Amino acid sequence: MRIGMLGAGFIGWGGGIDFLKAYVAPLQRLNDCEIYVFIPQDSWIRKIAREVRYHLRTKVLRRQLGRYSAPYTTHELVDVFRSDHVHVVVYNTYWNVISDLKKAVQEQHIDIIFPTLLDLGRDFPIPWVPYLPDLQHKYYPEFFSDEEIRDRDVSFQQLLHSANCIIVEAQDVKNDLQKFYDVGDTEIFVMPYTAVPEAEWFSLEGVDLDKYHLPEKYFLVSNQFWLHKDHKTAFDALKLLHDEGYMDYHIVCTGKTDDYRDAGYFQRLFEGVQKNKMEDYVHFLGYIPKRDQIKILCQSQAALQPTLFEGNPGGGIAYNAISLGVPIILSDIPVNLELKTPLAYFFKKHSSESLKDAMAGFIGGNKERLQYSQAALMEQGEARLEQLACAVREVLQYNLGGNQS
Repeated sequence: MRIGMLGAGFIGWGGGIDFLKAYVAPLQRLNDCEIYVFIPQDSWIRKIAREVRYHLRTKVLRRQLGRYSAPYTTHELVDVFRSDHVHVVVYNTYWNVISDLKKAVQEQHIDIIFPTLLDLGRDFPIPWVPYLPDLQHKYYPEFFSDEEIRDRDVSFQQLLHSANCIIVEAQDVKNDLQKFYDVGDTEIFVMPYTAVPEAEWFSLEGVDLDKYHLPEKYFLVSNQFWLHKDHKTAFDALKLLHDEGYMDYHIVCTGKTDDYRDAGYFQRLFEGVQKNKMEDYVHFLGYIPKRDQIKILCQSQAALQPTLFEGNPGGGIAYNAISLGVPIILSDIPVNLELKTPLAYFFKKHSSESLKDAMAGFIGGNKERLQYSQAALMEQGEARLEQLACAVREVLQYNLGGNQS
């Protein structure tokens, strides 16, 4: 069986790439299975069209839009996925994205698409399984333009009508879909939480962190600077810690510093840090190599996840932290509360005071850090991976008539 994983939509941000890579291992456990990752590449026609659209929106319609840059070039993406021993297919996109994809898929004789962020429609020649991330616009419409809200509502409802089934990564997302949309007879599969460490993460002696000039004691925030990630609450909590005398603690941030929806967001955050005279204690590293990020995580006091909204429990940093036995302090939003692990600690969302108290617990020694051996962490990851493989197999069987192993 040949399975096609569609990069379109996922490859634009680091978390999307991690999402695709997380499904490679369970797919490789299927019998007689070959995996093909399809990476779209804009033709010169689409590049020009994109520039014209950006100019119209920013110069003519006077909208404040940031420039969004992908974390990897096409060449780098090929290397990223080939390291997982999968086939990588780069194809050009012109005017009709679905037609271009259909041609590329048929040339490789793909049997099923899993997963995709695109609505491929009922007439697509092979079965396809879409992933729906979250319904953030229903809870935080202020983070979106009116056009984006309309587009998301129309596309989500259409997806539910087009797809035989969809996958989500939290029960909370499934509940929201059933609350806000006409689901009809479309099956919604909630994929199990799968924090799995990579073997190389336990041998990072060769990773040099000196270039980052890290402080000795720090908490880590590994989020792109999206509005909903609520970095400000973490920065304000650190200021409160300093006000109580814990002045040798810092926050280290990794992740891209742009949000296309609000071009000035990061600058305002930075100015707030300066206003509180905390610029020597909040460190912005930008988007860094994964191995560097993992080593920085392992040396932290704990990871912080102050997010206001997620499509899976804790977001990407929670997967990494829990897989490696690193504690994480999370906002108490419903999706995060689906995390069932002694490594997760919760604070009241959007409350710097509550987060400060949680961080102080680690500083004061009230929370003894659990110690896990590499063997134990790998065993836990293996058990989670097997659960995910079983769930993936069930989804594929549902779409292929139940005769695939």
